[in-house]
Amino acid sequence: MPYYPIFLDLNQQNVVVVGGGEVAERKIKNLLTYGCTIYISSPHLTPHLQQLVAIKRIHHIPYESLDTYMDTTFMVIAATDDTKVNTRIASQAKKHGLLVNTVDQPKDCNFIMPSIVKRGNLQIAISTAGKSPALAKKIRKSLESSFPPEYDLFAELLGIIRTKLLSQDQPSSKNKVIFQQLVDSNLLEMITHKNWGGIQTTLQSILGEGFPIEDTLTQVFKEI
Repeated sequence: MPYYPIFLDLNQQNVVVVGGGEVAERKIKNLLTYGCTIYISSPHLTPHLQQLVAIKRIHHIPYESLDTYMDTTFMVIAATDDTKVNTRIASQAKKHGLLVNTVDQPKDCNFIMPSIVKRGNLQIAISTAGKSPALAKKIRKSLESSFPPEYDLFAELLGIIRTKLLSQDQPSSKNKVIFQQLVDSNLLEMITHKNWGGIQTTLQSILGEGFPIEDTLTQVFKEI
Protein backbone atom coordinates (compact mmCIF):
# COMPACT_ATOMS: atom_id res chain seq x y z
CA MET A 1 0.00 0.00 0.00
CA PRO A 2 1.52 3.39 -1.01
CA TYR A 3 1.97 6.21 1.50
CA TYR A 4 -0.07 9.41 1.27
CA PRO A 5 2.37 12.34 0.90
CA ILE A 6 1.87 15.26 3.26
CA PHE A 7 3.81 18.23 4.69
CA LEU A 8 3.41 18.95 8.43
CA ASP A 9 3.50 22.24 10.31
CA LEU A 10 5.75 21.48 13.29
CA ASN A 11 6.03 25.07 14.50
CA GLN A 12 5.52 25.16 18.31
CA GLN A 13 4.75 21.44 18.37
CA ASN A 14 6.41 19.05 20.81
CA VAL A 15 8.54 16.28 19.32
CA VAL A 16 10.15 13.46 21.31
CA VAL A 17 13.27 11.72 20.00
CA VAL A 18 14.33 8.53 21.76
CA GLY A 19 18.01 7.74 21.23
CA GLY A 20 21.21 9.70 21.64
CA GLY A 21 23.54 8.48 18.88
CA GLU A 22 24.49 9.76 15.45
CA VAL A 23 21.13 8.86 13.90
CA ALA A 24 19.23 10.78 16.58
CA GLU A 25 21.64 13.70 16.14
CA ARG A 26 20.97 13.78 12.41
CA LYS A 27 17.20 13.72 12.96
CA ILE A 28 17.39 16.51 15.53
CA LYS A 29 19.59 18.74 13.34
CA ASN A 30 16.87 18.57 10.71
CA LEU A 31 14.00 19.09 13.17
CA LEU A 32 15.63 22.21 14.61
CA THR A 33 14.92 24.05 11.35
CA TYR A 34 11.15 23.60 11.70
CA GLY A 35 10.40 25.52 14.90
CA CYS A 36 9.37 22.59 17.09
CA THR A 37 10.26 21.98 20.74
CA ILE A 38 12.44 18.88 20.95
CA TYR A 39 12.68 16.49 23.87
CA ILE A 40 15.35 13.79 23.81
CA SER A 41 15.47 10.66 25.93
CA SER A 42 18.63 8.56 26.15
CA PRO A 43 21.18 7.67 28.84
CA HIS A 44 24.00 8.54 26.46
CA LEU A 45 24.22 11.53 24.09
CA THR A 46 26.73 12.47 21.41
CA PRO A 47 28.90 15.50 22.30
CA HIS A 48 26.85 17.68 19.93
CA LEU A 49 23.57 16.59 21.51
CA GLN A 50 25.04 17.26 24.96
CA GLN A 51 25.88 20.76 23.79
CA LEU A 52 22.36 21.32 22.47
CA VAL A 53 20.96 20.26 25.84
CA ALA A 54 23.41 22.55 27.67
CA ILE A 55 22.31 25.60 25.69
CA LYS A 56 18.66 24.51 25.96
CA ARG A 57 18.06 24.08 22.24
CA ILE A 58 16.68 20.66 23.14
CA HIS A 59 15.47 19.22 26.45
CA HIS A 60 16.66 15.99 28.03
CA ILE A 61 14.00 13.86 29.73
CA PRO A 62 14.30 10.56 31.63
CA TYR A 63 13.14 7.42 29.84
CA GLU A 64 10.82 6.60 32.74
CA SER A 65 8.85 9.82 32.08
CA LEU A 66 8.20 9.19 28.39
CA ASP A 67 4.57 8.23 28.84
CA THR A 68 3.87 11.46 30.70
CA TYR A 69 5.47 13.58 27.98
CA MET A 70 3.50 11.79 25.27
CA ASP A 71 0.33 13.37 26.65
CA THR A 72 1.46 16.69 25.14
CA THR A 73 3.52 15.41 22.20
CA PHE A 74 2.72 15.66 18.51
CA MET A 75 5.31 13.32 17.07
CA VAL A 76 7.75 10.64 18.28
CA ILE A 77 10.92 9.39 16.60
CA ALA A 78 12.45 6.15 17.86
CA ALA A 79 16.13 6.24 16.89
CA THR A 80 17.88 3.86 19.27
CA ASP A 81 20.17 1.05 18.13
CA ASP A 82 17.86 -1.53 19.73
CA THR A 83 15.00 -2.68 17.47
CA LYS A 84 12.99 -4.04 20.39
CA VAL A 85 13.18 -0.71 22.22
CA ASN A 86 12.13 1.11 19.04
CA THR A 87 9.16 -1.22 18.62
CA ARG A 88 8.12 -0.66 22.23
CA ILE A 89 8.37 3.12 21.85
CA ALA A 90 6.31 2.97 18.65
CA SER A 91 3.60 0.92 20.32
CA GLN A 92 3.53 3.32 23.26
CA ALA A 93 3.22 6.34 20.97
CA LYS A 94 0.43 4.78 18.90
CA LYS A 95 -1.61 4.20 22.07
CA HIS A 96 -1.50 7.97 22.53
CA GLY A 97 -2.61 8.50 18.92
CA LEU A 98 0.70 10.10 17.92
CA LEU A 99 2.67 10.24 14.73
CA VAL A 100 5.59 7.86 15.11
CA ASN A 101 8.63 7.01 13.02
CA THR A 102 11.08 4.27 13.88
CA VAL A 103 14.41 4.37 12.09
CA ASP A 104 14.83 1.48 9.61
CA GLN A 105 11.69 -0.26 10.91
CA PRO A 106 8.86 0.68 8.48
CA LYS A 107 6.43 -1.84 9.98
CA ASP A 108 6.46 0.07 13.28
CA CYS A 109 5.88 3.49 11.65
CA ASN A 110 2.63 5.22 10.83
CA PHE A 111 4.60 7.66 8.68
CA ILE A 112 8.00 7.61 7.00
CA MET A 113 10.44 10.42 6.32
CA PRO A 114 11.29 11.19 2.71
CA SER A 115 14.64 12.24 1.34
CA ILE A 116 14.42 16.01 0.82
CA VAL A 117 15.88 18.60 -1.52
CA LYS A 118 15.47 21.85 0.44
CA ARG A 119 15.87 25.35 -0.93
CA GLY A 120 14.31 27.54 1.73
CA ASN A 121 10.54 27.29 1.37
CA LEU A 122 10.92 25.07 -1.68
CA GLN A 123 11.06 21.44 -0.63
CA ILE A 124 11.04 18.41 -2.90
CA ALA A 125 10.34 15.14 -1.10
CA ILE A 126 11.38 11.77 -2.54
CA SER A 127 10.07 8.47 -1.23
CA THR A 128 10.25 4.82 -2.23
CA ALA A 129 7.62 3.89 0.40
CA GLY A 130 10.43 2.61 2.60
CA LYS A 131 11.60 0.08 0.00
CA SER A 132 14.98 1.67 -0.64
CA PRO A 133 16.14 4.79 1.25
CA ALA A 134 19.42 4.48 -0.66
CA LEU A 135 17.58 4.94 -3.96
CA ALA A 136 15.69 7.95 -2.58
CA LYS A 137 19.03 9.42 -1.51
CA LYS A 138 20.51 8.86 -4.98
CA ILE A 139 17.55 10.61 -6.61
CA ARG A 140 17.85 13.49 -4.14
CA LYS A 141 21.51 13.99 -5.03
CA SER A 142 20.70 14.01 -8.74
CA LEU A 143 17.99 16.64 -8.19
CA GLU A 144 20.13 18.93 -6.04
CA SER A 145 22.16 20.12 -9.02
CA SER A 146 18.93 20.94 -10.92
CA PHE A 147 17.67 23.25 -8.18
CA PRO A 148 20.33 25.83 -7.23
CA PRO A 149 20.00 28.05 -4.12
CA GLU A 150 18.39 30.82 -6.21
CA TYR A 151 15.16 28.80 -6.20
CA ASP A 152 14.70 29.90 -2.59
CA LEU A 153 14.72 33.59 -3.59
CA PHE A 154 12.50 32.87 -6.60
CA ALA A 155 9.93 31.10 -4.42
CA GLU A 156 10.09 33.94 -1.87
CA LEU A 157 9.49 36.53 -4.60
CA LEU A 158 6.57 34.58 -6.03
CA GLY A 159 5.05 34.20 -2.57
CA ILE A 160 5.14 37.94 -1.83
CA ILE A 161 3.70 38.77 -5.24
CA ARG A 162 0.94 36.19 -4.77
CA THR A 163 -0.06 37.63 -1.39
CA LYS A 164 -0.24 41.16 -2.80
CA LEU A 165 -2.20 40.10 -5.88
CA LEU A 166 -4.75 38.14 -3.85
CA SER A 167 -5.32 41.18 -1.63
CA GLN A 168 -6.42 43.15 -4.71
CA ASP A 169 -9.54 41.01 -5.19
CA GLN A 170 -8.93 40.45 -8.88
CA PRO A 171 -10.72 37.60 -10.68
CA SER A 172 -8.98 34.29 -9.91
CA SER A 173 -8.78 33.57 -13.64
CA LYS A 174 -6.69 36.72 -14.13
CA ASN A 175 -4.40 35.87 -11.22
CA LYS A 176 -3.93 32.37 -12.57
CA VAL A 177 -2.64 33.75 -15.88
CA ILE A 178 -0.26 36.12 -14.07
CA PHE A 179 1.10 33.38 -11.79
CA GLN A 180 1.80 31.18 -14.80
CA GLN A 181 3.53 34.02 -16.67
CA LEU A 182 5.78 34.64 -13.69
CA VAL A 183 6.77 30.98 -13.44
CA ASP A 184 7.34 30.67 -17.19
CA SER A 185 9.45 33.85 -17.39
CA ASN A 186 13.25 34.01 -17.18
CA LEU A 187 13.13 35.59 -13.70
CA LEU A 188 15.08 32.69 -12.17
CA GLU A 189 17.96 33.19 -14.59
CA MET A 190 17.95 36.93 -13.88
CA ILE A 191 18.02 36.29 -10.13
CA THR A 192 20.99 33.97 -10.63
CA HIS A 193 22.91 36.70 -12.49
CA LYS A 194 21.63 39.51 -10.23
CA ASN A 195 20.12 41.31 -13.18
CA TRP A 196 18.03 43.68 -11.08
CA GLY A 197 17.06 45.91 -14.00
CA GLY A 198 15.86 42.96 -16.05
CA ILE A 199 13.87 41.61 -13.08
CA GLN A 200 12.14 44.95 -12.61
CA THR A 201 11.31 45.27 -16.32
CA THR A 202 9.94 41.73 -16.50
CA LEU A 203 7.79 42.18 -13.42
CA GLN A 204 6.45 45.47 -14.72
CA SER A 205 5.46 43.91 -18.04
CA ILE A 206 3.58 41.10 -16.27
CA LEU A 207 2.15 42.89 -13.24
CA GLY A 208 1.47 46.33 -14.68
CA GLU A 209 2.41 49.85 -13.68
CA GLY A 210 0.31 50.00 -10.52
CA PHE A 211 1.99 47.07 -8.76
CA PRO A 212 4.52 48.05 -6.01
CA ILE A 213 7.49 46.37 -7.70
CA GLU A 214 10.33 48.24 -6.00
CA ASP A 215 8.89 47.60 -2.56
CA THR A 216 8.44 43.92 -3.42
CA LEU A 217 12.01 43.53 -4.63
CA THR A 218 13.53 45.15 -1.54
CA GLN A 219 11.59 42.68 0.61
CA VAL A 220 13.36 39.78 -1.10
CA PHE A 221 16.73 41.09 -2.24
CA LYS A 222 18.54 42.92 0.53
CA GLU A 223 21.35 44.02 -1.78
CA ILE A 224 19.17 46.13 -4.04
